[in-house]
Amino acid sequence: MTRILFLSSILIYCLIFSAKNSCAQDVNIIRGTVKDSRGDLLVGAAVVLNGLDKSALTDSSGAFRIAAPARNLYTVSIQFIGYKKLVKTLSEKDLRKNDLIFTLQDDHTQLSEVEILGKTETQQARLQPIKAEVINTKAVQEQPSTLVELMNRSAGIRIRQTGGLGSNAGLMMNGFQDRAIKNFRDGIPLDYLGAGYNISLVPVNMLERVEVYKGVLPTALGADALGGAVNMVTKKSLYRYAEASYEVASFNTHRASVNALYTDSTRHFFLGADAFLNKSDNNYKVDVIVTDQETAARTPATVRLFHNKFTNYYAEAYGGLTNLKWADELRAGITWFNINRQNQYGASMAQPFGASVSRQYSVIPTLRYRKKFGRLGLDQFLTASSINTTQVDTVRGTYDWYGNFIPSPSRRGEISMRGTLSDIKFSYFTSRTHLGYQLSENHLAEINVVSTHIGRTGRDPLGLTLPETGQDILSLPAKYYKIIGAAGVQSSFFNDKLTNNLIAKFFHYNTSTIHVDIYGTALGEHRATSENSFGIAEALKFALTPNTFIRASAEAATRLPEQDEMFGDGNFHRSNFLLKPEKSTNINLGFRTEKRNAYSLEINSFYRITKDLILRMPIDFLFTQNQNVESVKGLGLETDLTVSIKPWLRANGNFTYQDFRLFDTSNRLKEKSRLRNTPYFFANLGLNSTINHVGGKGKIHLYYFFTFVREYYLDYIPKSLEPDGFLGLWGKAKFDAPNIIPNQALHSAGFTYNPGGERFSIGFQAKNFLNARVYDNFRIQNAGRSLHLKVNYILK
Repeated sequence: MTRILFLSSILIYCLIFSAKNSCAQDVNIIRGTVKDSRGDLLVGAAVVLNGLDKSALTDSSGAFRIAAPARNLYTVSIQFIGYKKLVKTLSEKDLRKNDLIFTLQDDHTQLSEVEILGKTETQQARLQPIKAEVINTKAVQEQPSTLVELMNRSAGIRIRQTGGLGSNAGLMMNGFQDRAIKNFRDGIPLDYLGAGYNISLVPVNMLERVEVYKGVLPTALGADALGGAVNMVTKKSLYRYAEASYEVASFNTHRASVNALYTDSTRHFFLGADAFLNKSDNNYKVDVIVTDQETAARTPATVRLFHNKFTNYYAEAYGGLTNLKWADELRAGITWFNINRQNQYGASMAQPFGASVSRQYSVIPTLRYRKKFGRLGLDQFLTASSINTTQVDTVRGTYDWYGNFIPSPSRRGEISMRGTLSDIKFSYFTSRTHLGYQLSENHLAEINVVSTHIGRTGRDPLGLTLPETGQDILSLPAKYYKIIGAAGVQSSFFNDKLTNNLIAKFFHYNTSTIHVDIYGTALGEHRATSENSFGIAEALKFALTPNTFIRASAEAATRLPEQDEMFGDGNFHRSNFLLKPEKSTNINLGFRTEKRNAYSLEINSFYRITKDLILRMPIDFLFTQNQNVESVKGLGLETDLTVSIKPWLRANGNFTYQDFRLFDTSNRLKEKSRLRNTPYFFANLGLNSTINHVGGKGKIHLYYFFTFVREYYLDYIPKSLEPDGFLGLWGKAKFDAPNIIPNQALHSAGFTYNPGGERFSIGFQAKNFLNARVYDNFRIQNAGRSLHLKVNYILK
C-alpha cells in the first residue's frame, strides 16, 4: 500500500507540474506592519494586492505576509473599519526594506461596507486539504463549559473521562483512541507538560481555538499519530490586556483563570502570565454493588463518593522580544503545576478506596525562536524538565462504599497487600525544529523534526523488587528515546482550486527497562527494544465553487508506543514492555459546502485497516494496561450541518457511525467482533439564540445541547449477539447487561448575559438536567445533574 501511495503521489505531481510548470516561477514576499496614526498596531486589517487576487489579514502583531509573482510594481490596498482606505504602490526598492510600515488615518464618517477578502486563521484551518475540525473556543468562553464538553459536541469525537473533574481523559476519533491521537499546544507536542496541561483541565478562556486533525497530519505537527491530533492554540493578544474568570458549580467545584499580557509601544518587548485553578470534591452519587462484611452478600446501592477530591494549580510566566531584524519572536517561559488527587477507585468501581492519594508536580522552562529569512522560515522549540509523581497507599485495611474503615493488620495498603510509597521522576528533553521554504508562489517545502529523550528513576520502599537481589526496580533507570521526522510539500494549482499536501515520515524509537508482567511482578529481565519505520501521506482538496469543495487523503502510518504505555504511570496503569508499534493504512474522503449566514454542510467518510492496534483496557478491577490488538479494520461516516433558521436562531446537528471489527483472529467467537470499549454511534444537537438590546446595551445568549451515545460493550462479544436493528442502531443485545455500557442521552441548557458591552458577562448552565446516568468506556459512572455559574471580565 505504501508503494501505491508513493507512486500515485509522484504521478499526480508530474501531471500537475507538466500542466502548470509552476516551480520555475519567481516569487516575491511582500511583508509589512499596519498601524494607526497613534502608532497602535491594527489586528485584522485587510491587505489586498490589486489585480493579483492575493490577500491577507494582519496578525496579532499587526503584520502581514503575501507571496506574489515577481513584478516591478505592486498596488496594495489596506482597509480597516473606522479608518480611511489606504492605496499604495510598491517598487522593488520598497520590497528590499526590512520593515514596511503602513499607517491608516481615522475616518470619522460612517463606513457603509468594508470588503474583507482574507480569512481568519480559524476559517483557513477548516479549508485546508487535511481535514480539521475547528472548535472556536473564543465564541463560547463566557459559558461554564469545559473543553471536554465542547469536543464531545463535535462530529467524530468522543472523550473518555474516568470520573469527575480532573479524572483521566482520553480522546477517541474515527476509530482510534488515546495516544494514537496526539496532543499539541501551539504546534508543540504536549508530553513535556505531563498531566498539568490537557484537554480535561485547560479552561476555554486560555485558548483561541482547538484544531482537531483527522487522519493525515500537517507536516508542521509531524507526530507519529494514526487517528489524528488535537492542537490547542493559545490566545494571541491584540496589544495589552487582562482577563479573569471564576466558576462555581455543584460538588463544591471551583474553576478560576487569569490571563495578562503587557507589550511596549514599539511592539518589540512583551511580558505575560497565565494561571488557572481546578478544584472539586467530585462527591456525586453513583450506583455500586455493596458487599456485606459479615454475610458477604452483594446488594446494589446508590452512594455518594467520599474520597474523590481533586486540586490542580497551573501557572506560566513568559516574556520575550518580537519584530527585530534577527528574530520575529524570541520567547522564554517557565511553567509550574501541582496536582493532588484522592483515589476513590481503580480501573472499575468494584472496590472503593478511602485513603490512597497521588500527586504530580513540576517546574518547566521553555524557549522558542521564530524567524523568516526571506523565503526560509525557522521555528525552534526547546525544553528540559523533570516531572515528579508520588503515590501513597499505606493504610492497613480497606473501606466500604459508605466510607467505613475495616482494619486488616496483615495488609500494608488498601489497593494492594504490599502497599505503595512511590516517588518517581520523569526527565524530559524535547526539541522541535520546523523549516519552511517558499519554493515559488504556489509551493512551500517543509521539514519538521521532533526528538524526545525521557528517563525514569525513582524509589518505592514498599514496591516491587528484583527476584535475585531484592533491589527496588524503580531505582534502576528506564530510558526512552524517540525521533519523528517529516518532509512535505504544500502546493496549489489552477488559481488555488486544487491544493495538495505530500508528506513523507521517518519514525525511530529505542527504549530499555526492567520487564514487569501483567500482574506487576518483576521478571528480573533488563530488556531493550528499538524500531525504524517509514510512512507516506497524500492530501488533496479541489474547490468546485468558492464555497464548495471535496477533500481526500490517504496515509500509511506508524504509531510508536509511548513511554507511559510501556513503563506505566506509577498509579493504576500497568507497564507493558512487550508493546509493538501500531501500523495503519487510512483513507479519508469528504465534502463541504456553505452559504454565508444560511447554512454549512460537511460529510466525511473514512476507512482504516490497522495491525497491532494499541488499546487501553482493564486487566482486572484495579488496573488498566495497553495491549496490542492484532488486526482491526472498519469504516465510518460523519456528518455536520449548521442552519441559520432566523437571524437570531441557529441550529447545529451531527452524527458519527463507525464500524470497527477484529479480523484474522483464529478465534471463532471473536472474529468480526466490534472493537471493545469503543462507541460506534453518537450524535449531537444544538440550538443557539441571541437577543440583543436587553435593558439598553445588554445581550442574552441562550443555548441548548443534546448528546446521544448508543450502547456499546465492555468486552468482545460474538457478532451474533449484537442487536438485530439496522447497523445495530436499535434493538437489544442478546446477552446479560453487566457487559453493556447502556444508551446515554444527555440534555444541557444555559445562558450568558452581557449587561453592557463585551467586557463583563455572567453565564449559567444546567448540565445533564434530567439527571441521566453517564458512563465512560470502562462503565465507570460520571456525574449526574450539575449546576454551574461563571463570571468573566476582560480588561483591554
